[in-house]
Amino acid sequence: MCGAIVAHAQQPGPFTAQDFQFPGQATGPEIPPHLHGPDLDGSTPSEVDLSAAAVRARLQRLGFHRFDRMQFRHGYWNVVAYHGNKKRQLTVHPATGVIRSDKPYCNNRCNRYQRSDEF
Repeated sequence: MCGAIVAHAQQPGPFTAQDFQFPGQATGPEIPPHLHGPDLDGSTPSEVDLSAAAVRARLQRLGFHRFDRMQFRHGYWNVVAYHGNKKRQLTVHPATGVIRSDKPYCNNRCNRYQRSDEF
């Protein structure tokens, strides 16, 4: 094969042409809103997201109290609060107020991530 050019085909990706929106007339359905996630690099909530007070009020209705920390990091509200007499680490979706994660508070001693990664 002297001088011959060999082309290798790439493996097909997880996307099809219908997954992308192109300028002009829309040919397919819109992307459903539940597939859009928050800005994971964001350090401040957007104007349409829930405020810290609104998140606190929602969590209080669920039985959480004595809030030690509320911080917006990586696109989510990170909250440390008590439920009954147990301290909990919560991650809350900024637009809906839905609890994404609820773990026992361990001051990051019990997980493998650095403190700066979580809060």
